[in-house]
Amino acid sequence: MPHMKFILRFTDICLFRSGPDSLPANNQLLRLVLFAYFIVSVSMNQIDMSMRISLWVGVTDLIVLMTFLYFLLRFNHYMPRYQQTLMAMAGTGSILGLLAMPLLWAFRQYAEQSDTANFILFALMLVMFWSLMVTAHIIRRALEISAPKAVALTILYVVLAIILNGLVMSGVA
Repeated sequence: MPHMKFILRFTDICLFRSGPDSLPANNQLLRLVLFAYFIVSVSMNQIDMSMRISLWVGVTDLIVLMTFLYFLLRFNHYMPRYQQTLMAMAGTGSILGLLAMPLLWAFRQYAEQSDTANFILFALMLVMFWSLMVTAHIIRRALEISAPKAVALTILYVVLAIILNGLVMSGVA
C-alpha cells in the first residue's frame, strides 16, 4: 500500500497541487519510477513501432530526461533537487502516458472513421497539452522560476527529445 501513497503524490503533481519537493529523496523509489517510465514509454511506442525501435526510444527518453534535468539543475545550482525532480518527471510522465495509451491505441484503430478519429485526436491533444503543462510546473517549482521561463525550458526539452528520438529511430530502423 505504500506505493499508492506515491501514486497519489504524482497525481497531486499532475493536478498542480504540489511539486517535486513533496517526494522523498529515495534511490529505491527513483529506480522503480524510472523503470515504470521506461515500461510506459516502450508500451506506448509499441503501438506504432517494432519492439526493437520501441526499446531504443524508451532508452533515449530516459537518457534525454536524466541528462536534461541534470544540466538544467546543475547550471542553476539546484543539484540537491535532482532526484526529486527526476522522480516527479518520470512519475507524472508514467501516469499521463498511461492515460494517453488507450487514446493512441483507439486512434490507430479508428483512423479511417474521421468523426471518431477527430474526437480521439482532440482528447489525445488535451492529454499532451496537460503533460507539457505538468512538465513546466515541475521545472518551475524545481528552479523557482517564472511560468514563462518554465514553459520555454519545457519547449526546449521537448524539441531536444523529438530530435534525439528521431535520430535514434532513423539509425535503428
